[in-house]
Amino acid sequence: MQVDENLARFLRYVKIDTQSDDASQTTPSTLKQLDLARQLMKELDELGIPNELDEYGRVYAHLDGEKGLPTIGLNSHMDTALECSGKDVKPQIHENYDGKDIRLNEEYTLSPKDFPNLLRHIGDTLVTTSGDTLLGGDDKAGDAIIMSVLAYYVAHPEVKHHPIAILFTPDEEIGRGPEHFDAKKFGADWAYTIDGDFPDHIDIDNFNGSHADVKIHGFGIHPGEAKGKMVNAIRVAEEFDSLLDPNEKPEYTDGWDGFNHILSFQGDSTYVEMHYIIRNHKKELLEKQKKEFVFAKEFLEKKYPNAKIELEIADDYRNMSEVLEKDPRAVEHARKVFRSLGIEPVSLPVRGGTDGATFSFQGCPTPNLGTGSYNHHGRFEYLSVREFNLMIEIVKALVKA
Repeated sequence: MQVDENLARFLRYVKIDTQSDDASQTTPSTLKQLDLARQLMKELDELGIPNELDEYGRVYAHLDGEKGLPTIGLNSHMDTALECSGKDVKPQIHENYDGKDIRLNEEYTLSPKDFPNLLRHIGDTLVTTSGDTLLGGDDKAGDAIIMSVLAYYVAHPEVKHHPIAILFTPDEEIGRGPEHFDAKKFGADWAYTIDGDFPDHIDIDNFNGSHADVKIHGFGIHPGEAKGKMVNAIRVAEEFDSLLDPNEKPEYTDGWDGFNHILSFQGDSTYVEMHYIIRNHKKELLEKQKKEFVFAKEFLEKKYPNAKIELEIADDYRNMSEVLEKDPRAVEHARKVFRSLGIEPVSLPVRGGTDGATFSFQGCPTPNLGTGSYNHHGRFEYLSVREFNLMIEIVKALVKA
């Protein structure tokens, strides 16, 4: 098929490996994220839009608009998720999707039996993976949407628009996207994170997010002499996990339900480390979940006095609804624009986090919008070109004067 420049941007970006690294102590966590940062800056330069890369790998830019109008921010992230490789992405284009299975490669098939949402896209052109990597629509679709909007307004100076603040962040997938955010440098009165899926969604209610690190020191001894003496760290770790509410696991939750999700488990019979993320839309319920971790630690320390259990719990981000309810300008503006385009906006609980949540608490109210990409973080990710183009039109309308 003939690929227009908007889709070409997306296809260009996804071929750049930008996977972040949660074990890294540097900022950005991987230098390869700067490869996309430099590509975005090159394209901004070609558009004549002033931009800068700060010492933390964030790209700030600004496009002047009509004086006296609020400055509207647009932001997205450059990194891709840890669950699946983002190296050597080979996007495949499928025109006029017919609702049937899509063979990604010899091993994997993208099927509406597994992903019923595919049936919404009958007749659309879809971009999928090759089955070997993720696609990177999260959030390179957002990057491409923003750049396409900027390219449009530069090419059409006769179309008046708000001043536009732009920010591309690294490390969103490891919860560090908002680190070192400079609200003054960004300069937006309010903003929109372009980092969701459905194009009719305005996300205003995300999880409160925390994480827990558990370290269990067992008591090792020769297994032939272990009776009454050994404390197997693996078994204690299993017991620790069993003391948490069994209904508060991601696979049993949806909607407003919170969860505790064990992300990693490593070690041996003498020493185990576990890493959890803890999520809930309501702060008081999140606090209750944290107390379950404390109870498990204290209970097992009494049960196994020869074991040592370390527990660290820290907060990652908060629910942006706290801010958006007090300052609804961004939400009201978006809803007005959506309806002017004949789109009835939908706001559902976001079962994840967003850079915009932290931006909101730092003085820049920032709800989250879609991209037209789906099944993020894995080999079954895909993008609807029709919805991707619709999001470009929506964002153009959001910043139009």
